[in-house]
Amino acid sequence: MKIGIRQGSLGNPEMSDAFAMAAELGYDGLEFEVAADYEETLFSTAEGREQVKQYMAETGVAVPSMCVGALWATSPAATDPEKLARAQYLISQGIEACAAVGAKWFLVPITPSEDETVTHEEQVARWIREIKALAPQAEAADVTICLENVGRGVGKSAEEIKALADGVGSSHVKTYFDIGNSCNFGFDTMAEMDLLGDMMAIIHIKDFEGDLLGEGKVDIPACIAKARELGYDGWLVLETPPTDDPAAAGKANLEYLKDVVG
Repeated sequence: MKIGIRQGSLGNPEMSDAFAMAAELGYDGLEFEVAADYEETLFSTAEGREQVKQYMAETGVAVPSMCVGALWATSPAATDPEKLARAQYLISQGIEACAAVGAKWFLVPITPSEDETVTHEEQVARWIREIKALAPQAEAADVTICLENVGRGVGKSAEEIKALADGVGSSHVKTYFDIGNSCNFGFDTMAEMDLLGDMMAIIHIKDFEGDLLGEGKVDIPACIAKARELGYDGWLVLETPPTDDPAAAGKANLEYLKDVVG
């Protein structure tokens, strides 16, 4: 298993500093955002993407995954045509950016519609429709759209995100499982992992009610053991609080997880 960390978990340093920091701490990879200011980031242009690849080559730190965090403001379940178009654009651009820098997994949080009158069933239908429309692009780019179990919207449980992925019916639409979210929401994390099985394309690692790994309520060793039992040997990406000392937290969390992984 390889271990990565989100840029935000390092305190959101500038990209060059994030690569240098991750390399110094000993991480294998970095996960970046497709954020609301996407057009202002290096990922939005061919020249910028080449710069990202240069940082990767210089530091030996990969970019295994990206996350379209901007969807919290503009969801594929949106009823506002402008919001929906923006969501479509950001996911499409994110797939393109992933392919350009060699990232294989694209985290898509299942965010809610801005219209609170839209029913659960209609939001599910909207999500399936929109991701199904984007799946051919992901397939052509060999990038897997990974639906994550987040706290709002219609993808809170493993059952829900699996149903969404199954509804799309693409080999390049799977799930991004967050063990901390599962515990926080009160689900049986082991049972959720069993349910997802090989639909679990990549895993977020964080604790619940603890800033550092091993200090909270998530049984991280059991989660790693369950992942192995299911044949998972992919990336573990930390989505941990940066605390007031991101470098120290990043170092402690990596040492803990390496000890667990063995």
